[in-house]
Amino acid sequence: MKITATAILLALAAFSPAGALADADRESLVTAWEAHIAGLPGTESFEKTADDLYQYKDTDLPYEGKLKLLGVLVRPSESAGFETDFTHFGMVDFELIDMPVERLSTQLYYYWLADRQTLHYSKSAQEWVDAAAYQETITDLYGDTPSFGALSFMLNYGIWILLIGLIIFVFAGINRQAKKAHSLMDQSAEINEQARKNLDRTEAMQDEVLTIARETCDLQKESNELLTRMLQALQR
Repeated sequence: MKITATAILLALAAFSPAGALADADRESLVTAWEAHIAGLPGTESFEKTADDLYQYKDTDLPYEGKLKLLGVLVRPSESAGFETDFTHFGMVDFELIDMPVERLSTQLYYYWLADRQTLHYSKSAQEWVDAAAYQETITDLYGDTPSFGALSFMLNYGIWILLIGLIIFVFAGINRQAKKAHSLMDQSAEINEQARKNLDRTEAMQDEVLTIARETCDLQKESNELLTRMLQALQR
């Protein structure tokens, strides 16, 4: 019977000391990650061909070609106020060399990638576990506590609540600005109306002043004529 490279990786992970009693370091993380990738249901073959380079065939994405290891990160876990057995989380960054560039930005690719990059380190078991095992353990420990239920709710729905709240806030702000703008427009219309009335009064006053000026001019003319006649009468 032919033994595949995937089966060999699984066997090594199961029986090697690094897989059973591993420290939370880069080497143990890579070993656990290799076993995790090899054991996924969608993995048909996973063979290491050189340092940081693998030949990989997956039916979920699907993909067949080279996989290149780009980097490994190990950091202490932050439990958000909950005491857990998990002390570290690890992330393995890799590249699917033969994947067309346009497929790397699809939602399917990001969803597929999420299950293949992150592992969590269990201090009591001294091994790395995948996200599903980590979530199951946390749920078993704190699933019945109100605080964990609230935290889980926020993790699942918090972003939507935040977005809805933000949308309501934005629309409320727009509504307030619209009311303010409408009020300013009304005030502007009142000011324009008052200015028009003042202009009409000014024009009326100007007409009245012109009339008075004409009448004054006529009176002055009559007065001059009368004065001229008086002078002529005295000269006789």
